[in-house]
Amino acid sequence: MVFDIKTLHNEVGLKLDDLVVYGIDSVKKVIEENQELFEDLLLSLDDNSHMIYGYNKLGNPVKLGFEDELVNRIILMTTLEDSKRFKAIISYDGHRYSGFQIQKDQITIQGELTKVIAFINGADTLIQGASRTDAGVHALNYVFHFNSDKPLTEEKWLNYLNTQLPKDIIVKSVKEVHPLFHTRYDVYKKRYIYKMVVNEINPFRINYEWFIKELNIEILEENLKQLVGTHDFKSFCKGDPDSTIRTIFNAELIQKQNELTLVFEGNGFLRYMIRIIVFALVQISNGNLELSISDIIKEKSREHTKNLAPAAGLYLEEITY
Repeated sequence: MVFDIKTLHNEVGLKLDDLVVYGIDSVKKVIEENQELFEDLLLSLDDNSHMIYGYNKLGNPVKLGFEDELVNRIILMTTLEDSKRFKAIISYDGHRYSGFQIQKDQITIQGELTKVIAFINGADTLIQGASRTDAGVHALNYVFHFNSDKPLTEEKWLNYLNTQLPKDIIVKSVKEVHPLFHTRYDVYKKRYIYKMVVNEINPFRINYEWFIKELNIEILEENLKQLVGTHDFKSFCKGDPDSTIRTIFNAELIQKQNELTLVFEGNGFLRYMIRIIVFALVQISNGNLELSISDIIKEKSREHTKNLAPAAGLYLEEITY
């Protein structure tokens, strides 16, 4: 098919090799000047992904992203390394690690993955993760990708990684994917959970849950609902990111006797956002903070959100592409 520029979003972005342009007029111009690259595109959904991946008639890889059924992102590469891209899903116990991202003189998940995969590849290898996780935070289904030109099957990669990685990092799957698949930039939504236990302390679970004395469940659930929607979460982040606007699709409580699991599902989360929200929820629910979550969102200030819930209770549960 010929690429239909009528389907472009007004704020569409395009990356063609090293050229990056934004806005519908600029993107249309590039497409018209390089029409042969956008003809006869063979595109298909990849495992129900919200991105569309494929190739043009010259065999160049292409990727399209959408917003409101209009194309808002186009990536097309005419030069790529002669290697395969692999997507891996892992679970890890984060309590002895300084987070996912590599840090000097610290043990990290990315650091452990890099050592093993670079050794197998026989060369420095970039391990690209879906997101940072803080020190002490856990993951049930974390996603990363890497490239390799080694003639290894998915099964052999899975076996090699699980044999050589520390036992608190488990590789659940390895799959060859489209060369433009990106674990960070192609994310549609993420789901985190936070585990708490009320009026109990278990020394064997201290690295995996937050133990609190008391909580008003009704108030907690009422304030959780106020998180849902698109808001400016400036009151719930550390640092000064380019944008503090995020969309929360779902925020709910799952209760099993005195064990509480808070569920947060959104299109993205700011640094420390969930841990700041959880601490505020607990303060509100036990009467130590006479504000609601909606009030704090409107403040756009860290005046009442200076503290973080412990990392131990936080788990990255699922990433959707």
